Amino acid sequence: MYLKRGKDKVVKLMSVFIAIIAFMVGVAGFIKCNMVGYAMPFYGLNPQKPVLRAQFYTSYTTSTDERKANILLAAKSLDNILVAPCEEFSFNRTVGERTEKRGYKVSKIIVNGEFVDGVGGGVCQVSTTLYNAVLLAGLNVIEYHPHSLPVSYVAPSFDAMVNFGWADLKFINNTHNPIIIRAYADGATLKMEIYGQPMTEKYSRKSTITAEIPAPEYEVVFDELGEYPDLYEGESRVIKYGKAGYKSEGYLITTKNGKLVSMKKIRSDSYSAIRGKIIYGRAVPDIIDKTDEILSQNACRFITSQKFIDKVILKNH
Repeated sequence: MYLKRGKDKVVKLMSVFIAIIAFMVGVAGFIKCNMVGYAMPFYGLNPQKPVLRAQFYTSYTTSTDERKANILLAAKSLDNILVAPCEEFSFNRTVGERTEKRGYKVSKIIVNGEFVDGVGGGVCQVSTTLYNAVLLAGLNVIEYHPHSLPVSYVAPSFDAMVNFGWADLKFINNTHNPIIIRAYADGATLKMEIYGQPMTEKYSRKSTITAEIPAPEYEVVFDELGEYPDLYEGESRVIKYGKAGYKSEGYLITTKNGKLVSMKKIRSDSYSAIRGKIIYGRAVPDIIDKTDEILSQNACRFITSQKFIDKVILKNH
């Protein structure tokens, strides 16, 4: 009997200890969230039916099949993802590493200011589309990275480059309720939707180019390796077009009941200009073949003419 009572006391003490620990964890979470301005992560505090907070589209109609496949694969990884209040979302953690083993294909990526082939080309368009949807949903972006070159699918200062291991897109759900990400990719349009509690304010974006960086003079090279056999000596071809770079700023505009609340500059960026390239041919026309062809044509003309002359002579005799 005494042993049973002893066990009951131990159980009660353990229950009290666990309750104290749980309380301390809750208080710590409360303090952490409120110190950085986030809501308490308690679902029962103010549960509301999720509504569409924001959506954003980008186009990839002209992309290669490989790039389209990469966009679809990354978008599938994001679809129906739930982010709890005060939770930090990481694009790299959610989508995972972009490798051929995981189904990603080789397409164009930007490395050191150059477009080169790389596994997972196109995934940055997915992170960029999500980034803009998150901004319009009023969520707190805590990490983003610009490209080194301007991209065509979004305005300057609103891109979000990712690279597994060192460049991520992260945001925190700073609302009282969970949010849900929906992602759609149909081969032409990429769409991100953010669902959560209703918004009292509306957000919009503004991109401003503050300066243009002129493209440098075209680089001139010669086809010493014979990669362009149809490009003869003295002929040239543009193999990469130059493009100006930009310095830009991104603004997030907040309105409430149709009235301007604020227009906040959220970032400043610089995108390098692209140097074009012209290649001069080294191929030499096959003169011997051309000569043989000309001689053959002339021989045919001579034979035909000789037959005509012979007929005229015979007729006169």
